[in-house]
Amino acid sequence: MVSVVSTLPLAQHPTRTLPSDLLDTLLTTWIISWDASRLPHALQGVWNPPIYFPYPRTLAFSENLFGVAFPVAPVYWITGNPVLTYNVAFLFAFTLAGTGMYLLARDLTGSRAAAAVAGAYYAFCPFRMAHAQLAHIQMLAIGWLPIALWSMHRYFESFRRRWLALFTAACCLQVLSNTYVAYFMTVPIGVVTAYLAWKSREQIRRWSTDLAVALVVILAVLAPVAMQYYKVRVDNQQIRSAGEIESGGADLRAYFVPDSGLWRRWFPLPKPIFGETEKELFPGIVGPALAAVGLFAAFRRRRVSRWASVYAAIAAAGFLLSLGPLVRVWGVVLTRHGPYDWLQHVLPGMSGMRAPSRFVVIAILGLAVLAAYGASLVVDRAPSRMRAFIIVVLLAGVVADGWAVPIPTVAYEPRGRLEDRAIVEWLRAMPPGVVLHLPLMTAQFQELHYQYATLFHGHPMINGFTGWASPLQELLRHPRSPIYDYNRYPATVATLRSLGVRYVFVHPGDYNITQLANGELKETIDGFRRSQQLAGEKRLLDVYAFELTPFPRTETSEALTPIPAGQFQLDVSQQKGRAEFLIDGDNDSRWIGNQDGAGVITAQFALPRDVARVELQMAQRSLMEYPRDLQIDAEDREGRSRTLYRASPYPEFFAGFLRDRSYPSIRIDLPHNETVVLHLREVALYDSWWSVHELRLWQRPYDKSVRSLPRWRPSTLSTPAVRSFHLE
Repeated sequence: MVSVVSTLPLAQHPTRTLPSDLLDTLLTTWIISWDASRLPHALQGVWNPPIYFPYPRTLAFSENLFGVAFPVAPVYWITGNPVLTYNVAFLFAFTLAGTGMYLLARDLTGSRAAAAVAGAYYAFCPFRMAHAQLAHIQMLAIGWLPIALWSMHRYFESFRRRWLALFTAACCLQVLSNTYVAYFMTVPIGVVTAYLAWKSREQIRRWSTDLAVALVVILAVLAPVAMQYYKVRVDNQQIRSAGEIESGGADLRAYFVPDSGLWRRWFPLPKPIFGETEKELFPGIVGPALAAVGLFAAFRRRRVSRWASVYAAIAAAGFLLSLGPLVRVWGVVLTRHGPYDWLQHVLPGMSGMRAPSRFVVIAILGLAVLAAYGASLVVDRAPSRMRAFIIVVLLAGVVADGWAVPIPTVAYEPRGRLEDRAIVEWLRAMPPGVVLHLPLMTAQFQELHYQYATLFHGHPMINGFTGWASPLQELLRHPRSPIYDYNRYPATVATLRSLGVRYVFVHPGDYNITQLANGELKETIDGFRRSQQLAGEKRLLDVYAFELTPFPRTETSEALTPIPAGQFQLDVSQQKGRAEFLIDGDNDSRWIGNQDGAGVITAQFALPRDVARVELQMAQRSLMEYPRDLQIDAEDREGRSRTLYRASPYPEFFAGFLRDRSYPSIRIDLPHNETVVLHLREVALYDSWWSVHELRLWQRPYDKSVRSLPRWRPSTLSTPAVRSFHLE
């Protein structure tokens, strides 16, 4: 009931209202419903939701939220309503947090009243009721942690393995609710377990085996999940920069910045800083005051001091680690090597965490336990006739600490926006195919609406929105990507077809003012229409829907052999001093030329060759320096010239990027030829360099009959064999 009241007006329209905003909330709504939809299928395909095509394991681009989704999955199965399912999970997170802390505090203090106060503070403290955290259900779902600690206490009291089984389950569910907490919880669990083990060292043979078994079970359950995240991080180079981690740490000032609570109106506390919503860590007034009383009691009662001191140390550790690598006080850096910096050099994976400030949840955990001791002391000292009243006052005080009613809410229909519902109905009647929504960079993160709609149509899409963008999405979004090359849009559409895209939806309402002023909407629609690669066009409310023709697939089964660099002479028309970098075997050195229509790379052979493939090796640092228009001419030994290729090599460029994003290569397969001199001409007029890090040539066995082959001149729309890759 307290969860419902403290989150009003959410309960008034739980089937069509979401808390906070339509950014992180809509993302986690989608994740929870996706998880729930896969549970009846034994989680088959759960790691591969239909976003960020063609990349696998895209669920691991964000929190998996298994520990949140599985308990509320029946709501989704019965109603099919992602909004209602999320709201049930949202309320459940508060209830579980309060219940978990109640169990832990009651076991430590022996007082139900004190435990209720601690549970209320842990569930509804100002940090948790701040706008930024209401949008992050994974930060609210930390109720399994106190349950894990409670069961560990109970295990060492009785050595009954059922408590250790509960501890194991709670740890697994907590990590599956929030991967951040997988690191955070090592502090309280490590400290409490170490202390209990030391106190029971005379029975080490009894508990050591049990704890080892529990650890093995936890690792066995979580290792497959961790492996998914590890593979995604390695494959997609998902590493937070040192600056990003440092900026995600808290300044001491953050602990005085409130975003909720009744007291913020009456005390001259610092104002929030725009853009730093993760830095509103005010712990409240009543809760910390009770914690101070509890800490004071630790020095008066020997029994109390034992655990009060332990949890005070846990709270202090959580506070220090929340400061991140830099320890800052009102903007002044005291040291660049705080405790968090030490820890991230010990624990693998911490370099992937964006916001060390979230370690505050461990400080809140310690404060809640100390508040239980403080409340127990206050209630015990009160006259018996006043105790009920004091308990009510203390409960009201800790709830007032974080009171945020009315919490921010936003209306959202269970089936999404009207235009997205129209797209869903249309796609349901269409054959399978990859979807692309435009614009790629939306005005208000509308990618989340496209992503939400996949719950109902199931088609894979290039777009997506999580904590990380996919490499392909980042490439397409770049201002110099083919998506914005309106002069060569037939090649752009051919590229999309080569990637497997079958359906393109252009959303006029999702373009921002700048995009509209630049003519992006009109140029895009006109570009598709004049590409001559459409199987159909339809207007779905305000959305333009284009169906693309299938891309022809041709497999090269020929046995090709590389032509050693020593078997041809190389010449270039520009930057002659860099010509040697084309064949020096170093992927990081490069030749550079202007895209002025006159750049030529020439390879001359002593004997005729049937050159089967040309490969232009690039690198990530020069990714946008790809050729916009390429012509490959061959001269035979009689001096006759033949054009083997003339096109914008966009499909080949993207195929190379999907093979290797660090060192992509443009591979162009050529028809049979008799070549003595090979010319690679960049014939575009474009305001950029084009660069080649390595030039590689392949040949077929030379057949003299090739001289009688007819002259072949492909059109500018020619797209030689290019494969579409799904990374594994």
